[in-house]
Amino acid sequence: MTKQTKKTTKKTSKNTIKKPNNKTRKSKKQQKEIDVKKLKVTVVIILLVGVLLIFSSYAWFSHNLNVRIKTFNMVVSRNSGLEISFDGINFGTELEISAETLIDELVKTYPNNTSQWADMGLRPVSSNGITNHNSKYFNIFFSGNGVQYPSLDLEDGYIFTEVAAETEPRKYNSYIAFDLFFRNDTGSPVDDNVFLANGSEITIDERADEEMVGLLNSIRVGFVKVGTVPLDASANQIQNMRCNGNCYSLIYEPYSTRHTNLSIERALKYNVNLVDGEYFDTYAFRRPGGPIYVENTVSGSPNLDMNYFELQETMTENEIEQPLFTVPNGITKTRIYLWIEGQDIDSLETDSSGADLEIALGFVKDTTGYDQFND
Repeated sequence: MTKQTKKTTKKTSKNTIKKPNNKTRKSKKQQKEIDVKKLKVTVVIILLVGVLLIFSSYAWFSHNLNVRIKTFNMVVSRNSGLEISFDGINFGTELEISAETLIDELVKTYPNNTSQWADMGLRPVSSNGITNHNSKYFNIFFSGNGVQYPSLDLEDGYIFTEVAAETEPRKYNSYIAFDLFFRNDTGSPVDDNVFLANGSEITIDERADEEMVGLLNSIRVGFVKVGTVPLDASANQIQNMRCNGNCYSLIYEPYSTRHTNLSIERALKYNVNLVDGEYFDTYAFRRPGGPIYVENTVSGSPNLDMNYFELQETMTENEIEQPLFTVPNGITKTRIYLWIEGQDIDSLETDSSGADLEIALGFVKDTTGYDQFND
C-alpha cells in the first residue's frame, strides 16, 4: 500500500465519525424540552395525589381505614332449646364467623345466600335499618367517590351517596351482613323472647390509638326478623322465607355514651358540644343523592340537611335487658348486620392507622310462656 493510499484511508476513517448537525442538535433540544414538560406534569400529578391523600380522610367518607375483624363469634346458652345456624340446616350452639364460613363454604349448603364480608376492613357507612316491612335488607348508604371539591382551594366539599346492593355474596365490602337462623323447640305455648346475653361485647386491640377507639364507639349491630316456619320444614322453605309485610328491624348501639377527647375536640369545630358519658343523637342517611355539602352532614350540627337524614333509633348498652325479638316454636330466619356508623359523632374526620376488633355476641331466651304452662 502506497503512502498516498494510507493518507486517504486515514482521512476517510476520520470522516466516518460525523459531528452532530443542526438538525440533530435541535432534535435533542426538543426531546429535552419534552422530558422537562413530562417532569413538570409528573410533579403536578404527585402534588395533586398528595392533596387527595391529605383530604380524602375529611369527615367519615374516607377510604383510608383499616378496621379488621380478628374474631367474630356467636353463641346461644346451652340446654335452652335454642340453636343457631348459617344455612338453616346445620344447627349448633356456637358459630365462628369469617370470610371462609360466610363466603367460601356457605354457598355449598345455602346457594342463594347474600352474605357480605369486609375482607379489606370495615369502612364507615350509614343506615337506619329497613325502610319497609317487606324487605330483610338494611338500606346501607355509602359515598363511592368520597368527598369532591368544586375547586382546588378545597372549599365546599360535597358528596353523593348511593345504596349498597346485596344481590350476591361479596367478600370485599365495607360492612358485614348474613342470615342467621334460630331453631326453638322448647314447646312453649307462646313466643319466647330473645335477648343479647351478658358478656356480649366488641373490643379493640389495646394498642389502638385514640382515633381508633373513637371508631369503636361508632359500631352498630343490626337485626332483622324475617319469619318462622315449622321445625319439620324443608331446607328450601327455611332458606327462602319472606317477610310477607312483617319484617322488623332493630339497631344495637353498644357504646352510645362513650366519647374520646379527640372526638370532643373535633366536634367543637362543627359547633357540637360532646360530653363523655352522655348519649348523643345520631342522624343516619334516609335517602341517596346529592350533592350534600360536608358541613351539612354532621349529626347535631345546626347545618344538618334534614332532606337527607333522620334520627337513628337504637337500643343502647343500658337497654340490653330489652328483648331483640321473639321466636315461636319453629325455625326463625333473621339477618344480622355489623358496621361503623359514619353519622355517629365519633366518626368525624377519621384516618385509621389500623386495628383489630374482636366480636362476641351471645343470645339467650326466656321461657316465661313455658313456665306459665307448667304451673
